[in-house]
Amino acid sequence: MLNRSEEYIKMSNVEQNHWWYKSLHMLVLRALTNNIKGNECRILDAGCGTGGLLLFLQKEGYNNQLGFDVSNVAVNLCRKKGLNVFKGDLKEIVKSNNCKNGFDVIISNDTLYYLNREEVVNFINDCHALLNSSGILIMNIPTHNVFGGIHDKSVGIKSRFKSNYLEKVSFNKFKIIDKVAWPFLLFPIILLIRFFQRIKMHLFPNVEISSDIDMPANIINKLLYKVTFWEINNIRRTFFSSSMFVVFRKIDF
Repeated sequence: MLNRSEEYIKMSNVEQNHWWYKSLHMLVLRALTNNIKGNECRILDAGCGTGGLLLFLQKEGYNNQLGFDVSNVAVNLCRKKGLNVFKGDLKEIVKSNNCKNGFDVIISNDTLYYLNREEVVNFINDCHALLNSSGILIMNIPTHNVFGGIHDKSVGIKSRFKSNYLEKVSFNKFKIIDKVAWPFLLFPIILLIRFFQRIKMHLFPNVEISSDIDMPANIINKLLYKVTFWEINNIRRTFFSSSMFVVFRKIDF
C-alpha cells in the first residue's frame, strides 16, 4: 500500500504509458505466453494497485481475471475502470470467498515489502494452495538497498531484498522457471539518482517525499522504454539491478 492517496492517483494516471510500468507489463505478458497455453487461464492480481496490469492484460485477451488491493483508494480507481477487483489483504487471501475456485496464474508485483518474513512465507504457501496444478506464480520485487532513496520512502519500501530472497522462501513449493534483474542497462542511471536522493534526505531531513513515477518528458519516456524493451527481448542473463522479476511453477505434491 502506498503511503498517500495522491500516489495512487499518480500511479493510475501514468501506468498505461510510463516506461517502467509498460516494461513490467511486457515481462508479465512474456511469462504468460511462454508458460500458459491460450488466454483463457484464470488470473489473480494480488495487490493490483490501480489496475494498470489488469487493463493491459484485458487488451491482450486475458479476460478471466480478478484482482484485489488493501487500499480503498486503489479499489475504487479500479472499479471506475470496470475491473473485477475487491478489497483484500495479502495476509488473508485464502480466507476470501472471492478466491475459492483456484487460479492458473497468480501475479503479485512489488507487494512483498509490506510483509515480514513470516508473512511472506505464509503468502507463498497461500499462493501454492490457491494455484491449480502446475500453476504459475509471477512476482516482481525491489532489490539491493543501494537502490533505496526518496522513492522507497514514498511507496513504503522499508528495506529491499537480496536477489536470492525468493529462492529461500519458496524452495519446497515452487520451481523457478525465469528470473530477470531489470532494468539492467539503466541501472547505473537509477543508482546515481537514488544516491543523490539519499544525500538530499541526509542534508535536508524535511525534504518533500514523492515517488519516481512522475511521467518523464515524452521523448525521454519513449527512449527509456525502447532501451528496456530491447533488453527484455535480447538479454537473457542479467545479474544486478533495482528490481528482480521471477516466474515460478507450482510443485505438485
